[in-house]
Amino acid sequence: MKPAIAIGAFGGLCAVAGGGLAHALAAPLGYGFLAGGAIGALPALLPRLVRVDAYRCAAAIGFALLATIAAALSALGLAPALKGSPANLLGSLPLLLTAPAVYAAYLAFDKAAASGGGASVGDRVAAALAGPPLVLTLALAVAVATCAVLLIQYAGLADPEWRDMADKFVARGVIPPLTLVLFFWGLLLLGAKAWTLWRETRQARRDESALLRAHSQALADGEIGETEDFLDLVWKKSADFYVVPRYINWAIPILGFIGTVLGISLAADGIQRVIGSRGGVSELSTELGEALAPLGIAFDTTLIALSLSVLLMLLQTALQRWEDGVLVDYETRIRAAAPRREE
Repeated sequence: MKPAIAIGAFGGLCAVAGGGLAHALAAPLGYGFLAGGAIGALPALLPRLVRVDAYRCAAAIGFALLATIAAALSALGLAPALKGSPANLLGSLPLLLTAPAVYAAYLAFDKAAASGGGASVGDRVAAALAGPPLVLTLALAVAVATCAVLLIQYAGLADPEWRDMADKFVARGVIPPLTLVLFFWGLLLLGAKAWTLWRETRQARRDESALLRAHSQALADGEIGETEDFLDLVWKKSADFYVVPRYINWAIPILGFIGTVLGISLAADGIQRVIGSRGGVSELSTELGEALAPLGIAFDTTLIALSLSVLLMLLQTALQRWEDGVLVDYETRIRAAAPRREE
């Protein structure tokens, strides 16, 4: 796509996002469209006034816009659902549909800005192996988790058979939605990594691998002394990616255990009040039922967290084994070609 068309399409996307924010905030739609369109026009106007790259400007605006959408969805989508209010799915729908488009636009503009040259060998290797920015992916994960919570709540209201499942996610406090946010964050990171590996594998068959190009350019520029130094850098960048997914896989079960402790603590306080009360048998039965109700938080939060953690850990293990195989094949090709370069 030509730069002018890309920037124009981004301006239209910003206008739609502004309208979606105005709709979610119950503000006039016209003002939202005008404000979003004016912000989206900055990448086309600023380079004419100051020395700034249009792609980098668009990427920065996309980053800020997605963060704003995530904050709006958290305040207007998750908060009412956690309070037991009816799901406002239609009100949040424009933002839920706009968030992935803004995310894709940021990745496209960021890649276009990075391809302008001047990148170090570490940046080139990171571009070939690393995933998208963490904060950006977290913002999209908030949007996806909000969509999931609203759909689950809507299903529980529409179909009695789904009511128990909906209660586990929207009537057990903030921990289940927060667990969903972490789960989708890890899922998006692993998905981006899988797409990167698939692209690298496909390009390697045509000798167009990004890693091969990075190695050749690093040797030509004299940025690395030996092939071993480059391979060490490749393996280090590969391992660095899994730091955050490993943290997520650790944090999700911990959230479940926090929910367990919280539920048991609330139930213990309730039972203590029941023991100290002097009501009749009927009142005692009612109070005891209310005292034991928080045990649902204890068991349901742990069930959700452990289930999601098992699935995410399985995907991460499979992805890491795939990447190790890709890098081993790449290392074999580099070592086989190294003697020919020295000759």
